Amino acid sequence: MGQSWDAAPPGPPATPSGTDPRGAWETFLALLEGKIGANDMETMIRPALRLDEILGSHVRLGVTNRWYHDWIQDNLIGAVEGAWSELLGRAITVELVVDPTPIEVVAPPIERRVITRLDATKTFENFVVGRCNEFAHAAATAVADAPGSTHNPLFIYGDSGLGKTHLVHAIGNRIASRLGPERVYYCTAEHFFSSMVDALRTRTTTEFRERFRDIDVLLLDDVQFIAGRDRTQEEVFHIYEVMRAAGKQIVFTADQPPSRIAKLEPRVRTRFEGGLLADVQPPDVETMLAILVEKASQMRDNRGNPAPLDLPEDVQFLVAQRVRNSVRELEGVLQRLSMMKGFYGRPITMAFIQERMRELLPAAAPPPNGDRIIQAVAEHFNIRAAEIRGNRRPANIVQPRQMAMYLCRKLTSMSFPEIGREFNKDNSTVQHGVKKMEDLARTDANVRTTLELIERRLKEA
Repeated sequence: MGQSWDAAPPGPPATPSGTDPRGAWETFLALLEGKIGANDMETMIRPALRLDEILGSHVRLGVTNRWYHDWIQDNLIGAVEGAWSELLGRAITVELVVDPTPIEVVAPPIERRVITRLDATKTFENFVVGRCNEFAHAAATAVADAPGSTHNPLFIYGDSGLGKTHLVHAIGNRIASRLGPERVYYCTAEHFFSSMVDALRTRTTTEFRERFRDIDVLLLDDVQFIAGRDRTQEEVFHIYEVMRAAGKQIVFTADQPPSRIAKLEPRVRTRFEGGLLADVQPPDVETMLAILVEKASQMRDNRGNPAPLDLPEDVQFLVAQRVRNSVRELEGVLQRLSMMKGFYGRPITMAFIQERMRELLPAAAPPPNGDRIIQAVAEHFNIRAAEIRGNRRPANIVQPRQMAMYLCRKLTSMSFPEIGREFNKDNSTVQHGVKKMEDLARTDANVRTTLELIERRLKEA
């Protein structure tokens, strides 16, 4: 088989008459990158694959070793065949053949000293704690104060943009302030994968593993990325076992718990689950409002100088309402508001929002009806809507049922008989429930607060 197209081949591979092999190969690579992305292209295709033969509807490709061969066959063969079919204008079958002829690669020097990649701006001091993240925050603080002795490993999970990465950097920064930054190593799972592939390509896997011997804390972010990447999982497992045996701290994050990450090896899954699992939930409006105030106070101009963004309370509440599910999205909105303020030279007010950023304004919410009110109450109390409509009378069901009846009476034009039909109850039961809630709303602050919160959510929806 010939050399890689990265170097001048001694002779062209067999191709049909009129087909320029070099041109076909470069076009194939461009088409394939559009299908699989730049990361897999640079780490799995360019260093491993070469063109051997194009013959009719058959393309044979050389692969530098068995590991690359199996990974491409299992994960990318459909995209490879699709790119060749698109290029040649007919259905193509691709055969991968192991060719140990080495591709010349200049191996970068690997330093034993690991340089941390921590973001110094992400600390516990500027992390806003609410009901949505208080457990994860407490676990992270405990790990930062006593690494290796409690909650090892710590596995933090939740949707993107909710503060997992902030907590991980906060752990690293606190430990690094005591032990030194060279003792803490943060990286994303994608970066870990790329570094490992480079080590495989340059036959420096021993040196790659040695990187982790001198550290006391490994912070591995977004580990769902290693799902389906068997060799990467093997390396994570190996490093985990060595560090754990030495009493060193490991922290993982992912967008879901280990039990829900597909294509994880059982031994890797059990290691992820072997310590403490802590989830981060979307913040409520109050917590998002506190996060907004904190983020706005930390803003800087394009020269890096402090430039706090002053927002009136009505604008703060509007923004907190509109970006409830992502702190990262909130940061983007604040950046845009800051740029708009500088460009127009005007303070950010509700009038300015209505004039220049109408997409932030809430769409008119549909008027609440019986079904929406029952759903909202059920979600608040974490019970099923069918239980509110049912006949069971435990205390944890009766009060939410009466609250829903009260809100139906207050927020809709439904009569008592109409509410009764919505709840499968007679008229007297509905009247009793509404009267009970009216009395409690006057005398019980907790009930009054709960009713106001559910009502506000119904109006915001």
